[in-house]
Amino acid sequence: MSNQEAFLALLKDHDLTQARAAELICKQTMRPCSVRTVRSWLNDPSKPSSRPCPGWALEALKAAIVNFC
Repeated sequence: MSNQEAFLALLKDHDLTQARAAELICKQTMRPCSVRTVRSWLNDPSKPSSRPCPGWALEALKAAIVNFC
């Protein structure tokens, strides 16, 4: 499973919006993370605005779900 697929599965499993995911990542990492950034990680890889979902973001979201949800 790719990071993108795992990230999307976390959103669905925990009923999180992209905005809430960005907020949780900000809280966990204490670094900015915008909705636009999250959207780029989930975008179709063939799109120019798509970016690979980094492992640190996936781990931060997992930790934030445990810590803040």
